[in-house]
Amino acid sequence: MQKSIDNEKFRKRLIEERERIRKEIEEIERDIGYYDTEIGHSELADYDNHPADAGSDTFEKEKDIALLDNYKDILGKIDEALGKLDRGTYGICDRCGRRIAEGRLEIIPYAIYCVECQDIIEGQ
Repeated sequence: MQKSIDNEKFRKRLIEERERIRKEIEEIERDIGYYDTEIGHSELADYDNHPADAGSDTFEKEKDIALLDNYKDILGKIDEALGKLDRGTYGICDRCGRRIAEGRLEIIPYAIYCVECQDIIEGQ
């Protein structure tokens, strides 16, 4: 029989992770704003820079947008995990109903599936 998990330890960890992710989101949003104001809207932007520079800037902006989407997704998962803590269902696999291993929650505190179900979902 597995011991119960330390809910307060995981609550603290989730809150810390949420704050870290929010800071990352703010930084990326500043970077994206930089691309829009400094690079994209300058009249001479195409004349001052080599076309390869513009391509690099576009790549960086697209990469930042993808990271931003990923961080926002993680933020939603963290909020859901905090809700599960409040409801008493944290650490229970959404698919099979078994307890998620504490080691998995240590690595991914917002995990909603046990390793076995995650493998099935990913088709491994």
